[in-house]
Amino acid sequence: DQEVMLGPLKEGVVGEIVEVLDGPQPLKVLANGELWHYERGALVREGQEQEPISLHPGARVDASNARLGLLVVRGKDWWRGDQDGGAGNVGVVMDVEDISEGRVAVQWPPSSTARMYSAGSNGQYELKIAPGYMEPTLPPGTLVNASNATLGLLVERGRDWHRGNDDGGPGSVGVIVSLVDDCLVVNVFWPLVRTLANHRVGTNGMFDLQAASLQDTSQRAKAASSLASAQVQHKTPRACPLDVGDRVILAHGYESDEAVKLGPLKEGVVGEVVEVLDGPQPLKVLANGELWHYERGALVREGQEQPREAEYKGSPG
Repeated sequence: DQEVMLGPLKEGVVGEIVEVLDGPQPLKVLANGELWHYERGALVREGQEQEPISLHPGARVDASNARLGLLVVRGKDWWRGDQDGGAGNVGVVMDVEDISEGRVAVQWPPSSTARMYSAGSNGQYELKIAPGYMEPTLPPGTLVNASNATLGLLVERGRDWHRGNDDGGPGSVGVIVSLVDDCLVVNVFWPLVRTLANHRVGTNGMFDLQAASLQDTSQRAKAASSLASAQVQHKTPRACPLDVGDRVILAHGYESDEAVKLGPLKEGVVGEVVEVLDGPQPLKVLANGELWHYERGALVREGQEQPREAEYKGSPG
């Protein structure tokens, strides 16, 4: 939650309620010497058992799991025809400001129009979590480029930011709601200022964004734990994935990966994607007469701009 992130309560920090007021954030809490106001649903007693947050694909979207960047499809109470672009089209939750009233705002790419949907309002649940959903997990500070930009990725201003405070100021977090121009530009919604803007993720070698530093918040930690225990595979939809026939090279940072080093792709070698499968290394590549399997993040299209500073991790096996 954007507002909670600014407060003193973080994962592992315990606060004390010093006053209960009226209004949407009635709980006045003292933590780490700082006073902050919270809504009731944001806090639990220390040591209290909590229901795990359900981020399983197909789970209904409600106040317990609605979050910025959540990927959704039409749910059990959907009644709006093809307003979502058709059955199975994936949308991005871009605003949860009204979740206390049981509503969220969703954009359905390629449309640039956001609309409000019920996530508990009047007992209606119009949305469910998209098939194969898993929260994007780029290391904080990783420059966002055409290879790692995904719908729903939370971002902040990066190395080549040039838009002043159009994002709401330093530290503001936005969400990628669509990818355009062969993934060299992304469309980001900035909740603090409620604006939608295009940003460069490789155009002319410029990278405006980096992965947001949210991994330390309690909400993110609980979500990650829930997903890990469910062993949900990461199949987050992308607008521009690598496909059969694409000529590819190694992404910067993967040259020293132990699993990648055994394969035929080296610096300066170009391969071709011959098959796309399921699993952690879905890209079957032919290079120098040898076939090898690679994870998606290990490869980029030949000639594609990519930042040297980006952090990547290989997946052995």
